[in-house]
Amino acid sequence: MPGIEIEIPREAIEQIAREVLESMVGNAAANVHDEEAERIERTLQRIMAKQFITIPEFALLFNCSRGHVDKLLDQAQQPNCKYPLPYVDLNGLIQFDRLEVLEWARLRKPFDRKRRKTGGKKKPYPVAVNQEKKVAASRF
Repeated sequence: MPGIEIEIPREAIEQIAREVLESMVGNAAANVHDEEAERIERTLQRIMAKQFITIPEFALLFNCSRGHVDKLLDQAQQPNCKYPLPYVDLNGLIQFDRLEVLEWARLRKPFDRKRRKTGGKKKPYPVAVNQEKKVAASRF
């Protein structure tokens, strides 16, 4: 028994494909909607449109703290600094040329395990409850 052939117009197939794609993209956008992410994206777009950026903009662009930026600026002023952060001091107002700092960030710098940053303050490891009992028992 030969198969049944149905002819579907190309326009109908394209319309169905468009509807499926729109529903998939629409669902993905609805699931990812995040106001904070949108705000950060708009801010980053403004930063990327500027030639010179401020310290808070630098910190946002590189996802680091203001204190870390201050530390990088202090290091840049030291005469023995091998990779100084490029900045412009406008009589106390610190600015960064966006393209220069992006290039600076891409430079290959030697990796020093002792200076590696993991973020946050280090907390001492808690003492296990059973270890306290062993110490107390060993005193007798």
